[in-house]
Amino acid sequence: MEDTSNTMVSMNIPIQMICGMDTTGNITPIRFRFQTDEDMIETIHIQTVVSRDEKKYVGIREKQFICTALISGRRRIMEIRYNVESQKWRIFQFLA
Repeated sequence: MEDTSNTMVSMNIPIQMICGMDTTGNITPIRFRFQTDEDMIETIHIQTVVSRDEKKYVGIREKQFICTALISGRRRIMEIRYNVESQKWRIFQFLA
């Protein structure tokens, strides 16, 4: 994965997510995995969910999560989105 340490970079990386759901239906991402550029599978544990929101982008309903995680030994802040219709998760962008 390229170094995005000081910039906001849109990624759109498809991910496999493990998440929890409370009794009211609120989703909490726990960990995810994705395929790296080197064809390795990397698993990332989410440290905190900073914020959550539901957005509608050009008619597509998505749940948006701003999360922190350790990636390659560095704390990263990222925006993860869940598409409600397709039920697919992706890293939308790295914020820091």
